[in-house]
Amino acid sequence: MSDNWDPDSHPAPAASRIRKMASRSIAPVCNLLLQRAYPAFCEGLAVVGRPLLLSRAEDVTSQTATRSCLVLAPHPDDETLGCGATIMRKLAAGTPVQVIIAADGNWYRSSKLSVDAVNEIREEEARRACAILGLPCENITFLRFEDCRLADHRGLLRDRLFDILDTMNPEEIFVSSIIDNHPDHRVLAELGRELAQARRDRFPVLYEYPIWFWDPRIWRVTRLLQLRTRIVRTEEFRTRKREAIAAYRSQVTNLLGETRRAPLRRGFLRQFLQAEEIFFEISV
Repeated sequence: MSDNWDPDSHPAPAASRIRKMASRSIAPVCNLLLQRAYPAFCEGLAVVGRPLLLSRAEDVTSQTATRSCLVLAPHPDDETLGCGATIMRKLAAGTPVQVIIAADGNWYRSSKLSVDAVNEIREEEARRACAILGLPCENITFLRFEDCRLADHRGLLRDRLFDILDTMNPEEIFVSSIIDNHPDHRVLAELGRELAQARRDRFPVLYEYPIWFWDPRIWRVTRLLQLRTRIVRTEEFRTRKREAIAAYRSQVTNLLGETRRAPLRRGFLRQFLQAEEIFFEISV
């Protein structure tokens, strides 16, 4: 190439044009893989892998029904997806349940509604879903941290959780799985372990519920081998759990008409409407 080549007065070299054309042709393929092919692969992995987890799981349905609990949810809907039937079973037995929702769930920033409007929708959906589960509004606490930024507020979040824990004495703590492929889920799982460790004298049982678990990109063999899988049967609570999930219309449908995001896939939701809810018991 000549030293005095002027890009403003000459067409781009052939190699550069080829690279641009290739980039434009590859981008749709990459988007298809990320938005459809890989999620479908993970859903298929769940279908195959779930029976393997269940084959070595312990049924704790009867034990957990009468134990008071604190449910820590990273976002609105995680509490229903992960342990909606377990919450209903406890409430049916007259067992106290408290739900804490850490983040606002507003990760995509709507182009049609303000941040406050979307946050209000997400909280109202959570109240409606929890009401279907049978949980009173006063038993739900919204901490309203920014979605995908829990790590940036870890200290403050930890203090808030410890303050809440001091006002109750739960026999069980439920929290998102540390193996989940979402940073907020992992941060809250770490804090759940800190809470249980700090309250060892009160012997809270710590269960992690998997949400974004069926994604091999974040698995570590040593972690998988250490899983102590527990199940709670859903039985007569499954229909109401389905209704509670449907209450999250902004997540299961394209309620806001956004083109930048897709609703939760049916194959993904199907994982949470099985005959049992899966948990991992964590030793502290």
